[in-house]
Amino acid sequence: LLNALVQVQDDVYLTETSQKFQRRRIFHAAMDGTPTGRLLRYRRRNDEEEKEGSGAGGGYGEVEVLAENIYMANGLALSHDGASLLIVSGVSILRYDLLSNQMDDKPFVQVMPGTGDNIKAMDQLPNGTKMKCYWMGLGGKYTKPFSLLNFIADKPWLASLILAVVPYRVVIELIPKWTALAVYDERGMLVETLIDDGGSSKGSKGGGDGKKKGTVDVPWISEVEPVGDYLYLMSWYNPFLARIKK
Repeated sequence: LLNALVQVQDDVYLTETSQKFQRRRIFHAAMDGTPTGRLLRYRRRNDEEEKEGSGAGGGYGEVEVLAENIYMANGLALSHDGASLLIVSGVSILRYDLLSNQMDDKPFVQVMPGTGDNIKAMDQLPNGTKMKCYWMGLGGKYTKPFSLLNFIADKPWLASLILAVVPYRVVIELIPKWTALAVYDERGMLVETLIDDGGSSKGSKGGGDGKKKGTVDVPWISEVEPVGDYLYLMSWYNPFLARIKK
């Protein structure tokens, strides 16, 4: 299950979320808890290597495994200083050092308030203020008052039971939803969050529009793209594109 990619000079880095489950069973991969994700690098052959090879051309190269046993390897971004890769892993963000070719022992972000999807290196905050930062699209909740993924994190027997007897779509509905974007600075410190959980959340861009309390119109945000006066909300799950005014 290949996920995100970043090109750094002639190399292409990719995340592989799971070697066990396909995309249509992504929540099974999350609840299974087995860290089978990997960071891969595709390196194209140079001219000399092409001549020594088959000669067929077409940009043939090799794929190398740089890191493995990553839980739910997902979004990928090159750091602002170009020295490392930031890898979304469940509710954490890991850092892979491109100079030492090793994963840092300490996560860039230990625990986010929700499950992470795509991460983007940005030069502005959502309101347009200039600042080097990282925008993190958040999927399901991983915070109080309740999160199914948090609740079963230390109960593998319960996760196995749910996966065995509960229909997949019901599993999706059991995970508390929200519309959420987290912004982190270059040190991995949380700068701000934009949240609509169907209520009156602090910092929310939603709510107060007369909709029924508890209703989340745009769940499972993958990433947010600023265009003009709007923030466009993209999702792997929703069959539509949404936007909010800055």
